[in-house]
Order: sequence, then C-alpha cells, then structure tokens
Amino acid sequence: MVVIPAVAVAGGFYWWLGGGRYVSTDNAYVGAQKVLITPQVSGAVVAVHVREGQKVAVGDPLFDIDPAPYRTALALAQGRLAAAKIEFANLKAAYASNEDQLKMAKQAVDLREADYDRKVALVNSLAGTRLGQDTSAAALVQARQILEFVREQQEATKVKLGGGPEATIDTFPDFMQATAQVDDAQRNLRNTNVIAPIAGVATQVDQIELGRVAPAGQPVFAVVADTGLWVDANPKESDLTYVTAGEPATVTIDSFPGREWRGKVSSIAPGTGAQFAILPPQNASGNWVKVVQRVPLRFTFDADQDVANLRAGMSAVVSIDTGRTRSLQGVWSDLTGWAASWVEGAAQPKRS
Repeated sequence: MVVIPAVAVAGGFYWWLGGGRYVSTDNAYVGAQKVLITPQVSGAVVAVHVREGQKVAVGDPLFDIDPAPYRTALALAQGRLAAAKIEFANLKAAYASNEDQLKMAKQAVDLREADYDRKVALVNSLAGTRLGQDTSAAALVQARQILEFVREQQEATKVKLGGGPEATIDTFPDFMQATAQVDDAQRNLRNTNVIAPIAGVATQVDQIELGRVAPAGQPVFAVVADTGLWVDANPKESDLTYVTAGEPATVTIDSFPGREWRGKVSSIAPGTGAQFAILPPQNASGNWVKVVQRVPLRFTFDADQDVANLRAGMSAVVSIDTGRTRSLQGVWSDLTGWAASWVEGAAQPKRS
C-alpha cells in the first residue's frame, strides 16, 4: 500500500520537473496569402477563363475586359506621336531656314549701313541730297527691323525644339508627352487581360459575370495561395516567458485528427493583439480590470511537410518546445529563498 503513493508522488514530481517545457494554445488558425483580383482599368467583362475552386498558375488568364475603347485610345496616342515627329522635323527645317534668313538679313543690314554712310558723305561734300540720305536711313531702319524679326523667329523655334540645332527628338517636349501617352495606352490595353498574380485557387468567382462593368480598383474575386501556408497563434502572455523565434513546434489541425505537422516559430509580434486593434483599450480609466493579454506569433511549416489539404482559416493547436526543464538545483534555490523570506518575516516584531 505504501508503494502506490510513493510511485504517485515520484511520478508527479517527475512530471513537475518536465513541466513548463511545452507551450500550447488552441487559439490558432491556418493562414495563406490571399490576393484580391482587382482590374486596373474599367470596362465590361467579355470573357471569364476560370471557375470556382480552379487552380491557377502565375500568369494564367482570369478574365478579359472589353479592349475596344483602349485600342481606340492607343490609336489616338500613336497618331499624336506621329504628329509630334512631323512637328519636330518641321521645326528643324524651320530652324535651318531661319539660319539662312538670318545671314541674308545681316548682309542686308551691312549693305544698308554702307549705303547710308556713302549718302552722308555725299551730303557733307555737297554732292548729294538730303532726300537720298533720308531714303537710305529709312532703308537701314527697315533692314535692322527685319534682322531683329528673323532673330526672334529663330529664338522661338529654338524654344519649341527644346534646344538648338543639336537638339534630338528624345528631348522634344511634344514627343516626350506623346510617347508617355502611347505607353499609358499600351499599358491600359494590356490590363484588359487580367492574369493571376500568384499561384493558388480561385474563389468567389461567381461574383463576376459576362457583360458586367468591372470598375477599376474594385476587387471582383480572390486567389488564395495553396503553398507557403502558415499558422497564426495567439498564446497568453504568461506562456511566452521562454518562447523565442526559431524554436521547434508542432501543429495539429481540427479537420485532421491524429495527424501532426512539424515546423518552427518564425516570428513573434512586437505587441499584443489589443495594441493593433482599431480601438485600443484605454487602461487609464477608473473601471480597469486586468485581463491576460495574448501575443500573436507565427508558425511556419518545415519544407518537407505536406500542406496540400490545408485551407486558410482552419482551426489548429500549436505546441512549442521551449527546451526548458526544471532542475533540482533550481527547486532547492526556490525553497531556500522562500524559507529565508519566511524566517525574516517571522523575526520582525509585530506592530501593535
């Protein structure tokens, strides 16, 4: 009869020594990358290439938006680009013509100045008339005005070119603008073919229908990744004393009783879940009640684990191996410390 209690005590003591090594929580759920399929351009849906629950690879076509308006926009942009090229060529030709006109205008001014000087000399020598001098002066003024006009024309052409005769079409403002418009129109036309950004399973596809206008920026369905899954767990703060990132862990899924997946703790959140809530708690109020907080952490599966049958949102139980066990030396230190505190308290005189 004495053996049974002794065995029970020994077993309980052994269990106590090993306690605290594993941290477990059932506040855990399977997570997966989810991408909301959102068209970048607006238009009527003319084709749907997937069905509910269909697996897709990166780049697979999902649905098409009517490309007709965007083809028209591209044609208009290409027309503006062609016009910009012609305009650049015309401006280059005009600049060259201005150069020739400028030379001729300078020569005309030189001739008019020489003629005016000659007429002044004739008048001074009483061999010419004032009328001839005035006529020559008027012609000189007109020649100088023409020269100034040609210079202004050349400067205006230079400004339009975005530089002098050495300017290239790549720096021509109208060409740059038209090129950007063509690029934008081409991108919009490409975006009428919506493709899968990730590999996974298409879901909520029934929300999209032929003929429906899909607004740009509004999600129409989703693709959920079927690889790279994880588990988000929320253990109590009091259980995280010895938990660190990288520690091995196991997961069981409620949908697959008796089956276990191996992995590790990949990360621990820098704050409790309450800190990231839309309305964080105000603990400074007078009716504060202490509540054990939960700290989110993430469990990732080992590479050799088969997660093909897992689904996002499934309930799970995570068990983390901290590798920590209680020792007899630690127990003895705790007992002696407790005893010393008790003796010290008992030795102090009681207050009346």
